[in-house]
Amino acid sequence: MLHAGRVSRNVTLAGRPIGGLDTSELQQVVEDLIVDTSDDVLTVAADGLTITATNAEAGVTIDRDGVIAAAFDAGRSGNPLTAICSWVRSFWDPIEVEPDYAINDAVAAEMIRNAPGSVRVPPVEPTFSAATGEMVITPGEDGEWLDPEFVADALAAEVAFGKPPFSVAVGWGAMKPRFGAADVAAALQLATDLTDATITVRINGNTAKIGTTTLAHWIDSSIAADTLVPVFNPERVNKSLELLLDGFATDLPQPVFSVSNDTVSFTLNGEQAKTCCDPSAADLMYREAQHGGNTMVILPTRPVETDGGVGRVEHLGITELISEFTTNHACCQNRVENIHRIADIVRGVVIEPGERFSVNDFVGPRTREKGFVSAGTIQQGHYKDDVGGGISQFATTMFNAAFFAGLELDDYKAHSIYISRYPYGREATLNYPDVDLAVINNTPYGILIWTAYTDTSITVQMYSTRYWNVEQTGQSSWRSGACTAVETFRNRASPDGLTVQDSVNALYRPGEGLDCRGRTTPRP
Repeated sequence: MLHAGRVSRNVTLAGRPIGGLDTSELQQVVEDLIVDTSDDVLTVAADGLTITATNAEAGVTIDRDGVIAAAFDAGRSGNPLTAICSWVRSFWDPIEVEPDYAINDAVAAEMIRNAPGSVRVPPVEPTFSAATGEMVITPGEDGEWLDPEFVADALAAEVAFGKPPFSVAVGWGAMKPRFGAADVAAALQLATDLTDATITVRINGNTAKIGTTTLAHWIDSSIAADTLVPVFNPERVNKSLELLLDGFATDLPQPVFSVSNDTVSFTLNGEQAKTCCDPSAADLMYREAQHGGNTMVILPTRPVETDGGVGRVEHLGITELISEFTTNHACCQNRVENIHRIADIVRGVVIEPGERFSVNDFVGPRTREKGFVSAGTIQQGHYKDDVGGGISQFATTMFNAAFFAGLELDDYKAHSIYISRYPYGREATLNYPDVDLAVINNTPYGILIWTAYTDTSITVQMYSTRYWNVEQTGQSSWRSGACTAVETFRNRASPDGLTVQDSVNALYRPGEGLDCRGRTTPRP
């Protein structure tokens, strides 16, 4: 036959002349055609979404072997007579060969799976949680998507029977959750196994037991390695442990203040406070539950204060001298030793905002074991020596420092006999346990009590951030029987404009051993 081993005359392939080409030449034309059509665009349309892709992206390509076979068959198919007629007709009428296409279903499905918007509503996986104290199971819900396999089949049908450019219209399908009822049941059984134990924990040298009820409260569902599993919720684990083990925290380091040239500084005394728990505690508890609670869990601690306590102390605002008072005394008496001793004990006390400070509660009984000696006191209107005598001078000095700092003078008592070295009507005494000096810090800042002394004077200073502006506004006195009553008035103004007026009182006997009726009192 004419043109044996070549394409018949006047044959075209997709408009390209291929008549007379041998096998290798035809293969090249087909390869060029495959390349040229790989960037042709096809579409997949659904309600509200159109996906466009090239033939190559969708796995659509020309059927190379089928096209070559069809090209060689053009003008030669049928019986000899038909073939001769086709050959004759080919002199003036070209024979067109249309290329067939093939699709790779896996590539088409993957293209749909990765297309933006192909999942219209994601499915909701089933969950379970014991956050409320009881196990609550929430079933999964179907989503909506373009099923990749279904769309790939629709494209395959279009490619097989349609012509390019290819286009299909499809509907949204139900997208099932990955996990069903059987998966939930299996995970819940694992949860039961996890909580069927009592776990012993140790923190800061203390031991406690965590029971099954608490463990069960920690359960949540999660997905790990494509499996629905129970886990311990880290937030609930830490919250529970913090509540249960709160009493096992170590003490906060306490500030030790010092004052030099009216400048306040501090150091923190003690190690950084540790409490429960470091975030890794949840993982440790989970692993121990998996092993049935057979060993003790050493819980990792976390610092109570990340800055070691510096911010806590700085927040007190103890930065400046807000008041001070000095009283004088004779040198070298036993009472001076007592004044110095109580000043040493009280020096450095910090009264926090809203806190009440009692001298008697803080110092306790004045005894020889604490370094106090016998000196003069006033008892029932008589002068008498007793251990701790003379510390009323410290009380008066502190009373006045608190008066001008604007603090609340919650508990005080003036001397029953006026002593000229003290401010008239504005002073205080002490006797354990019934006569106290107690003040309340009514400011938003901490108050540091600082003391200093010489052989002939005692000074009490108060450091803070100034809050009250204080002035003594007047004083009145009157006879109360044989005694003299004195009232001293004070005015305090706060930064927000609040003005407070109050007063302190004293009642003085007419002399030693006399009461307010002028009668002699028995000597104690």
